[in-house]
Amino acid sequence: MIEILSVDQSTTKLIAKIQSCLLEGTQLGWLIDPEEQLVMIFRQDLHLELLSDESVLPVLPEISLNLTVQHVFDWLKRS
Repeated sequence: MIEILSVDQSTTKLIAKIQSCLLEGTQLGWLIDPEEQLVMIFRQDLHLELLSDESVLPVLPEISLNLTVQHVFDWLKRS
């Protein structure tokens, strides 16, 4: 699952939503924070990882994608 944090959203509520989805079987979650220019990565083992800049974002094994955090924010700036 992918969530993009907006200024009027609660970070805590979005994290709780992602964790709830992980407990129900979602394998991977991204929480994109445009303000901080980072992506929080959530996995089923509830391990949290913070990625920024040229870090490559993890994807599911069956998906072939080489996407960095910077690619995401470059795309968001154009939208």
